[in-house]
Amino acid sequence: MRNRLLNHGVMFIITSLLASAIAGLYFSYLPDSQNALSLGYLTVATLGQMGLLIGLWSLLCLPLVFIRPFTVRAVLTGLAFALPLLALYTDTQVFAQYRFHIQWVLVEMILSGGMVEPTLSNLLTIAAVSLMTLAVMTGSYLLISRFANWQRYPLNKGFLALLFICLLATHFTHIWAAANAVQSITAQNRYLPLFYPATANSLMRKWGWLDEEKLARQKQMQLKNGGTLDYPKAPLQLNQQTRPVNIVMIVVDSWRWDAMTKAYSPNIWQFAQQARQFDNHLSTGNATRAGIFGLFYGMPATYWQSFYANRRSPVLMDVLQQRDYQLRIFASAHLQKPEFDQTVFANVPDLRLRSKADSVTGRDEEITDLWLDWNSHRDQNKPAFSFLFYDAPHMYTFPADYPVKFEPMAETVDYMAFDNDYDASLMRNRYMTSAHYVDSLVGKVLDSLKQSPDWDNTLVIITGDHGQELNDNHLNFWGHNSNFTDAQIKVPLIIAGPGIKAGMETQTTSHADIAPTLLSRYLGLENPLSDYSTGDDLLNPQPRPYQLLASYTDYALVSNRNILAVSGTNGGYQLLDKQYHAIAGDPDFTQLQQAMGQMRQFLK
Repeated sequence: MRNRLLNHGVMFIITSLLASAIAGLYFSYLPDSQNALSLGYLTVATLGQMGLLIGLWSLLCLPLVFIRPFTVRAVLTGLAFALPLLALYTDTQVFAQYRFHIQWVLVEMILSGGMVEPTLSNLLTIAAVSLMTLAVMTGSYLLISRFANWQRYPLNKGFLALLFICLLATHFTHIWAAANAVQSITAQNRYLPLFYPATANSLMRKWGWLDEEKLARQKQMQLKNGGTLDYPKAPLQLNQQTRPVNIVMIVVDSWRWDAMTKAYSPNIWQFAQQARQFDNHLSTGNATRAGIFGLFYGMPATYWQSFYANRRSPVLMDVLQQRDYQLRIFASAHLQKPEFDQTVFANVPDLRLRSKADSVTGRDEEITDLWLDWNSHRDQNKPAFSFLFYDAPHMYTFPADYPVKFEPMAETVDYMAFDNDYDASLMRNRYMTSAHYVDSLVGKVLDSLKQSPDWDNTLVIITGDHGQELNDNHLNFWGHNSNFTDAQIKVPLIIAGPGIKAGMETQTTSHADIAPTLLSRYLGLENPLSDYSTGDDLLNPQPRPYQLLASYTDYALVSNRNILAVSGTNGGYQLLDKQYHAIAGDPDFTQLQQAMGQMRQFLK
């Protein structure tokens, strides 16, 4: 039994060292502004954290030593120690795509379908890597069990001592850094999974080793989720004399701002020539939840958790119902992850939660056909609001028989192949073909609208929920929800209808401006915008020094010159240029204070 315990301990050492080597992949995404202290801290922290995680896992797997048949014990032990390595490697791939670790919300979205569609090549690669890892770890156990001489050396004790020193050094360094808001240290914590280094601010304050001013600023930057809503801030005052207009809102998931051209989106482009185009329009975030939230609520998506906890619908939807609008929501992807059925559309009767088709393109075609049928049979004597949400560009997909418009093109979407050396033009051409396909469906909707008897009294809004990066800045960012550069936050916006003057608006605008514009100009809401929104009037936009955006956990102040990216959990921040390179200097704390006011405006 003693030898079995020693063998188990050596497996712990081998797995910890392998895990530390795999964790080195996270270092590829460190910002350029590293110094010897930050790199040394992260190196020591990596060894300590991997040793700690694998050590805890080893304790959970300790009952394996009681298995008597050697072959069975060897295979099960190999499997047990292979699992954390495979999980860690998977996390590095997630981090490469999104710059955050595996989170439960991400797992839920993947399991719900429609987020990632692995190719056969991906599945074969996963199977091969899994089998290889199992073989290596099982082989390691077989070798150490057969090689008895190592048992005279105190390997386990020596490694535990090294691990203990690394953990002490890591946590004592972080205690000092956290007490003095040393960003070069605390900002590294996000690169390691399940890493929660110690703080001791009360003790450091007692000893006089704490920077009160810096910590106060950092604490202010943390998000305050939950709590009681103060929304709207006053009872709604509706002008019933306002003539209601029909509103059609078309949103394309992951629609890049540069996809709205004559070549890539010919039908929408042609429509836009007689509409108002917004040349510098930003979503309220870099992910669907943030973009759709800001679109309907007219405020930063940092409020998501508070509105979700209270199951509070937006004023826009409340007023539409008060004005007796016919409401129809046609979404290709389902409305339960993110939980739009409990927020944006919480009170919509007979809400259509999901499409029936099996494929993304089938669902996009389904919502188009359903809308065309509904629009031709709806009550023409009542105003109507409809929302179409297309999904194909999000998945880079189009029907197998759809003509390939742009070549050369990637034949499949191999997420595991994406890196800085991958030819982004291959995915760009595939993406643009997908955008072209959705444009063909939107073209049917626009043609139907123009033939409607109440076309002259119909307002049409076409936009995207967020962008889609194709390694635009050569920092190995792909997709969305990973940074706040234009590639992920800038989207097209086209508006046509009563009171809309055709032309190009060059002033920076936001998704947060759309709901208040609809409410104040078309739905007769007389309250000041500040009662229910942080947005502005789209048709008379004023210069603003920054736009406030959010992801699932973080937020950013984006100006024409730089980006202040802030961790919503601990208030740590990075000041970056527009290509997401770290730059020297301090944030504009006056602007930051204003932004914090916006993020607390509707909380009691």
